Amino acid sequence: LGAIAAVVAVSVLLILHPWTDDESTTEPSAHIVSDDKPTGGNFVLTGTQGKLGLSNFSGKVVLLYFGYTTCPDICPTNLGNLASAMNQLTAEEQAKVQVLMITVDPERDDQTKMDVYLPYFHPSFKGLTGTPEQIAQVAKQYGAVYQKAAIGEGALGYAVDHSAFTYLINQQGVLVTQLPHDTSGAEFVVAIRSLLKWPKHSKLKDSAYEIQ
Repeated sequence: LGAIAAVVAVSVLLILHPWTDDESTTEPSAHIVSDDKPTGGNFVLTGTQGKLGLSNFSGKVVLLYFGYTTCPDICPTNLGNLASAMNQLTAEEQAKVQVLMITVDPERDDQTKMDVYLPYFHPSFKGLTGTPEQIAQVAKQYGAVYQKAAIGEGALGYAVDHSAFTYLINQQGVLVTQLPHDTSGAEFVVAIRSLLKWPKHSKLKDSAYEIQ
């Protein structure tokens, strides 16, 4: 069991390196998962209490995800992993972390539906919606892509194909990195704690995600 635990711990560290600027060699480093470097930045959409933007969560590590409530598998898996991560954090750490999901299906996902859906995963998760134009702008800022896909004559009428990255934003509101769909709860914990420990690290790497 000790050997298995050691292998798992090493695997997590190999898959996900925490952040640092290039000039520093005393703190961990990380790489993004693609060559694209979205700018990120503030946005304002609609939440439970009305207008809600990234700036409302200043001082918190934000994990931003684009999905929709009738997604059959990808969204529930990723949100489940994020919930697992939150449950592994201490209460003090959880207070400094916010998971946000922006819907890519505003036609069907009104705020009421988002507010019913997300607490199934974790009570702290918040959902945001808006006009198609507003959501498209935020998606562009973060490099998320999506499009409607017909699914025949089923009750839903259509699905939404979408990218499934989780975007990590530091406590100053700066996009630091993006993590793939298959990121586990344990790997999210490593990433979150890295940003909590080194909150000012904000440099996106030029290279693709790589194991060192």
